[in-house]
Amino acid sequence: MDQILLILGTLTLGGSAAVFLLAWAGRSTRARYGAKWRCWGWLLLCLRLAVPLPLAFQGEARAPIQVDVPNPPAVVQQPTAPNSPGSESTPVLPDAPQHGQAQPGPSGEDSAAPPPISPAPGKWRSADLSLILIAVWLTGAAVMLVWNGAAHLRFLRWLHRWSSPVDNWDAVDAFNHLGDQLGLHRRPRLLMCQGLKVPILAGTLRPAILLPQGKITGEELGFSLLHELTHYRRGDIWLKTWAMWVNALYWFNPLMWLMVRLVERDTELACDEDALRLLSPQDYSAYGQTILAAVARLQDKERRVSDE
Repeated sequence: MDQILLILGTLTLGGSAAVFLLAWAGRSTRARYGAKWRCWGWLLLCLRLAVPLPLAFQGEARAPIQVDVPNPPAVVQQPTAPNSPGSESTPVLPDAPQHGQAQPGPSGEDSAAPPPISPAPGKWRSADLSLILIAVWLTGAAVMLVWNGAAHLRFLRWLHRWSSPVDNWDAVDAFNHLGDQLGLHRRPRLLMCQGLKVPILAGTLRPAILLPQGKITGEELGFSLLHELTHYRRGDIWLKTWAMWVNALYWFNPLMWLMVRLVERDTELACDEDALRLLSPQDYSAYGQTILAAVARLQDKERRVSDE
């Protein structure tokens, strides 16, 4: 148990140092090292922290081997007669005790077997504390995973109820054209969903691009589809899933909560960097205004929900 806590603490400290380093890189070296390379750093960090338990059990697999070495028999010197000059004393070895026979003690009486050694009270207290800490850690991780899983199931039910295939042929043509331009052999589903303010990419196993119903057309629609398809090509949704898993395992570390926000920021920046490479410089401004308008609508919706 102590080995598990040691491994968990070591990974927590190492992960915290990596979060500090990547956060510093995002502020001080943004012009030289883009968000794309920071996303690779986040991915490597999440993969390292994702499975801490097997490393702990490897140290407990090998138990130390104990070998009992018997003590050598005591040498007993036979007494000699006092009036016999020149007599020499010859050491005599006592008879070895038979198997299961008690060995005589110093007073000539048979000594009983030593009582079993009971562990010290401090050792029991340390084991109990380790069990309590591991139970608290597992309970917190289970609560986080159940909470995220329940939220995902609610979203899937909502999506199944309110989504429908896109009936706008301009959106379908733009979707297919951008998919060919990005070289996507496999593409997400294109759905229209009520209640959305901005287009989003959702789903890990069955991804889909969800469009607001009848609110985005023309150039704004093309830029929004390009942004979401770039997310799909990069696999950003998997990186966010790994970050949420690591956050559930290390829920007690505030820096892991910060890591989730930094992953969200860097994936958006890296997506914009890749999308701009496909556009001409004349379209940079329009693309940026489209993304900023989508962010403003999303923040306005969140503010209204919090006020209610």
